[in-house]
Amino acid sequence: AVSSVVTDTSDAQYFSSTDGVVMATNYRSDYHLEEEARVTLTRYLNGLVQATEQGSVDRQEMRDLESILLSVQMAAKQFHSNLVNRAGINHLSARAITTDANTSYDPRSNSQIRLDLLSTDVLQNALRFTGKLRMISPVKSTNSSVLKREQKAAAQTVPPSTTDNNEHEHEHEHENSAEEDVVLNPSRATISVDDNKPSEHQPGVIIASGLDSKYVACLDPLDGSGNADAAICTATIFGIFANDADETPLKDEEELQQSVLKPGKTLRAAGYCLYSSATILVFSIGDGVHGFTLDPQLGEFVLTHPNIRIPERGNIYSCNEANSEGWSDGINRYLKAVKTGQGQSGEKYTSRYVGSMVGDIHRTLMYGGIFLYPSDTVGHPKGNLQLLYKSSPLGYLVEQAGGKCLTSGKADLLAAVPKKIHERAPCFFGSPDDIDELKDYLD
Repeated sequence: AVSSVVTDTSDAQYFSSTDGVVMATNYRSDYHLEEEARVTLTRYLNGLVQATEQGSVDRQEMRDLESILLSVQMAAKQFHSNLVNRAGINHLSARAITTDANTSYDPRSNSQIRLDLLSTDVLQNALRFTGKLRMISPVKSTNSSVLKREQKAAAQTVPPSTTDNNEHEHEHEHENSAEEDVVLNPSRATISVDDNKPSEHQPGVIIASGLDSKYVACLDPLDGSGNADAAICTATIFGIFANDADETPLKDEEELQQSVLKPGKTLRAAGYCLYSSATILVFSIGDGVHGFTLDPQLGEFVLTHPNIRIPERGNIYSCNEANSEGWSDGINRYLKAVKTGQGQSGEKYTSRYVGSMVGDIHRTLMYGGIFLYPSDTVGHPKGNLQLLYKSSPLGYLVEQAGGKCLTSGKADLLAAVPKKIHERAPCFFGSPDDIDELKDYLD
């Protein structure tokens, strides 16, 4: 069946067709637009819904996905205008308030926590706006000193209208076998879910479930927030799973958490919104990868990167080589080969490492090459990037774009099942030929 979306004058700049109608066919992969038409995200998603059969299960599923994606869009606009672009200004204000002769001040840590809290609030508010979702925010904080720091940062926050800990930000998070609790906001109940160091501030992850749908989403509100004061790119990451518990609404917080502890290959949709020189929302619902760029004049996301495909091979490798002393011999041999032009392509590779994960993955999608964050014997024996809400959604996108991803050894990253919310794992993403070449060096 063919359906149509009729354009109106309010966004005619982005909906140009000869007869004023944008035609949509099969919602999976045949949503065709004229080559010159420019499409807003809202209209694109509505077109996918309209292209499904009236009253069908497919249409209801698309409505549910549309609701979550539009919530992410709403939060992304607030991040762009009120949070990320003002991070340095807000940081200076906080410093003026908090610094005195008797107080030690860690500007990066304080700003990072404040951005985490603010971004979590912004995204929660956007999800609540749909009226169809309930959510929890598991924040690792049983350690009293971390709680005090977070409470102090929250008290000092001057909300513009709205708030992760990340380096790859990631360089400041270390592993420990001590088990600790997760605080579920706003109820403050605790559930034991992770095995990292109790003193570490953790990302403000949000888990949201539809009140009348079978979908559950896991969202990282602001990956890379530890770099925001340095004007380095940050991002929101999300993954959406189907709730397979008899398709009934999830009953409590623990059930909600368990519902997302699944392998990445079961994701129904995933994506990220990158806040950089441009604000770009990239996502897939299983029909390829599409990118929408925020037009600041119109205030709308516009389709700019339809059907993104990663090159078969690139000439860029991306990793934190400061950790290389703890890497396996195989990984170091691989890097030496590509750096010296002795790899399969015969070309010398260039090193590019932003230190903000989505920034590195986005460049890899655009230009090809390989991104890796292996385990190392010195600081990150289990890897350093969280499997559930970073590696799996991004791996899903990379595969949808024609790339490949791995975890420990030569295992498929998307087959790995997280046992805990903040569980970390080694990860390797990239062009198919680059990942295949890396496999020859892995144990």
